[in-house]
Amino acid sequence: MPTANLTDRKIASLKPGKELVEWWDEGTPGFGIRVSPKGKKTWFVMYRSAGLRRRMKFGRYPEVSLEDARKKARKALSEVSEGKDPVREKKAEAAVLKRERLEAKTFAQLAQMYLDEYARVNKRSWGEDERLIEKLLKPEFGRLDVSEITRSHVRTFLRGLAANTPVQANRAHACLRKMLNWAIREEIVDIAGNPASGISSPGGREKPKERSLSNDEIRAVWQELDRNSTAPKRALQLILLTGQRPGEVVGIPWAELNLDEALWTLPGSRSKNGLENLVPLNSQATRVIEKQRESLELQRQKREKRRQSAPEDQFVFPSRHVRKPKPMTVYALDQEAQRISQQLGIPGFAPHDLRRTCATRLGEMLVPGHLIDRITNHKPAGITDRVYNKYDYLKEKQEALNGWGARLSRLASGLELAKAKNGVD
Repeated sequence: MPTANLTDRKIASLKPGKELVEWWDEGTPGFGIRVSPKGKKTWFVMYRSAGLRRRMKFGRYPEVSLEDARKKARKALSEVSEGKDPVREKKAEAAVLKRERLEAKTFAQLAQMYLDEYARVNKRSWGEDERLIEKLLKPEFGRLDVSEITRSHVRTFLRGLAANTPVQANRAHACLRKMLNWAIREEIVDIAGNPASGISSPGGREKPKERSLSNDEIRAVWQELDRNSTAPKRALQLILLTGQRPGEVVGIPWAELNLDEALWTLPGSRSKNGLENLVPLNSQATRVIEKQRESLELQRQKREKRRQSAPEDQFVFPSRHVRKPKPMTVYALDQEAQRISQQLGIPGFAPHDLRRTCATRLGEMLVPGHLIDRITNHKPAGITDRVYNKYDYLKEKQEALNGWGARLSRLASGLELAKAKNGVD
């Protein structure tokens, strides 16, 4: 098993192979990180207790930072030196938790268990589940005993929601159904069936969105994003400049960025399709990130003046509402997009429109479709690209995104619009 001095840069550079690989830390005996073939990176510590070999896990990187994982490992090893068995004690605590879980009665209690024990651990989009629960599901079902929730109640609630926001109704339905399925499977609740199952999508079948911003809309949106820029605005700018998914952009840890080489390495553990993506950063994207770094530094200095302690900014776009390091949610981008939509009179404007606009404009610039797929990190369709062609197209992606950045600058300044009106090619 390989051994290395584990740093954030080293961990970000670890690539998945055909088999599971465990990397051991040179500075902390027994501590390491496991890299699965799918790119998932899991912290662990190994030790012996009463002659038995034990393995203790600490969660996944980057959700659990290197600093936090190393502290937990050292704490566990310290307990072992005192004759304790952390794994055995953890199992005992889990047994107590299970007994307490069975005593949960209200929907609000169940919802919190679902977020803590399932969503945050298994779903990249857990922030959206939390938003749906807090804004929609808890106000309706929160104080009820789970066994009191009926199919009729669920159907009436969803129909009322669908009358105004059909897409939100579909999302709330999916979240409620999944939560109750999980609770039944884990034997947390004792009910005969899931009252959210067997109900057709309240908002109807959703059509794929096709919005791509026009030249005038691009100019107006960019100028608004550049005016009195905030973290959500900068994240939206980065989506338009790189063509990446909103959830992947807001979740960027600094460890994934190499600004000296103008490169963002998105690991498979964070991408929607499980594939790593090398994203070249054009000069505009780099400038946006540097502005965000400067903003975070100013905030840090203000905290120091007020003698307030706060966790180090592990993420480029951190949430400002918690003490524990955590990235901004996509919901924050949705709120900013809605505000811009109302202010500029662009109906239905959403963060994902910026990703679609980037891909569309690359196509207009005659960038080949297979290259646009690689930039936006869509799975290759053919067996040759999917299995045999291992070329990363980094140079070609860089040229395409540099060209798009230059064109976006012309659109934002009005130069390209003026050329189009005057018939200049």
